[in-house]
Amino acid sequence: MRKSQALTAALVLSTFAAAQKTALIGWSGAITGPTSDAGASYAAGIEDYCKYANAQKLVPGVTLKCEVDDDKYLNDVTQKNFRAFVAQKASVFLGYSTGGTLQIKDEVQKAKLPTIAGSYHIGNIDRPSGDYVFLPISSYSEQLVSLVEYVAKRERTAKVALVLNPSPFGRAPVPDVKEAAKRLGVNIVSVEEVGGNNTDNTALLKKLQGLGVKYVIHQNTAGPVANILKDAQKLGITGDMVHMGAHYTGGGDLVTLAGDAATNFIWATSFYLYDEADRPGIQLMRQIGRDMKRSTDTVKSVNYTAGMLAASIAVEAMKRGKGDTSPAAVYKALTSMVGSKTFDPGFSVGPVSFSVKDHIGTENLRLLMLTPTGKFMALTAPQRSQMFKLIRPN
Repeated sequence: MRKSQALTAALVLSTFAAAQKTALIGWSGAITGPTSDAGASYAAGIEDYCKYANAQKLVPGVTLKCEVDDDKYLNDVTQKNFRAFVAQKASVFLGYSTGGTLQIKDEVQKAKLPTIAGSYHIGNIDRPSGDYVFLPISSYSEQLVSLVEYVAKRERTAKVALVLNPSPFGRAPVPDVKEAAKRLGVNIVSVEEVGGNNTDNTALLKKLQGLGVKYVIHQNTAGPVANILKDAQKLGITGDMVHMGAHYTGGGDLVTLAGDAATNFIWATSFYLYDEADRPGIQLMRQIGRDMKRSTDTVKSVNYTAGMLAASIAVEAMKRGKGDTSPAAVYKALTSMVGSKTFDPGFSVGPVSFSVKDHIGTENLRLLMLTPTGKFMALTAPQRSQMFKLIRPN
């Protein structure tokens, strides 16, 4: 009798094991190297959401295997990692850098592997080879054009400088920004490139001051921006220029790195923030961070939230596949997240909506300003840029 019971139990376990599939979600990004100030937290967000998803059995019958590979912000390594994930029959790929995503774009198209980008460059989804790339939130171009619109409303003929990361990530949105500035009557008088080794920005700031620059728009990560803001404070010219930037420039990382030198910094992003604890998605993000014993600085980083959003979209697509975790099923689920089937995990300021033609998830964004209390205050409600729609009507 006992032998029969043991055999039955073994069969049940064997059947359960056979029924439980494994699905691979692969990410390649900068855990070390340039822009790792953003990438390390992004990777942590992916890892933690996947652990949470497995614990909660969000995809019934499927165990998620989430692998985060450090590519050191090197495009060739991104490509190598992507090919390895394709060979392992990954269900979905989570990207990171702009240069890396552009380098693998044709291979993504050929492999038909849905790719959720960490780079919000609008060119990632341009056709004819952008059919399988998805942006979780509004593009860099729309974020920066929104800031130009803000400048135009305050001071139409103001002199503006663009300060960019010396990479495709920094340079990619410049044509759209220049076109918006031209149409809005804003004068872009200088375009500068600044990397993560900018420990003395005196010459840069003096140059911009000499040109009469009133607004500085950054397309960078928080580290280089923080160094510029601290140098402006040392020079006593903090009030001479208004500094502003796109998604990866701001948030908790900027506050941690720049302190009160970042006061009045204006930031464009589609994400809710750590301090908005009344938001269900932020409550979940903070709970997961505590459960995974992450540092407070990591959980406060908006890039931790960004990693979670990317992972949550991938997990939700698999959930909607009802057991089919193939790339084709994930693609079908992603392009069906529209109308009544949008997905809203609560991390961003609106639901994620994709279709075959629309590959931008949360299109709304807010402009926020850092107050002397060290917290960002919303200057606008969630909204889209009107000028961006004219520049990029499709």
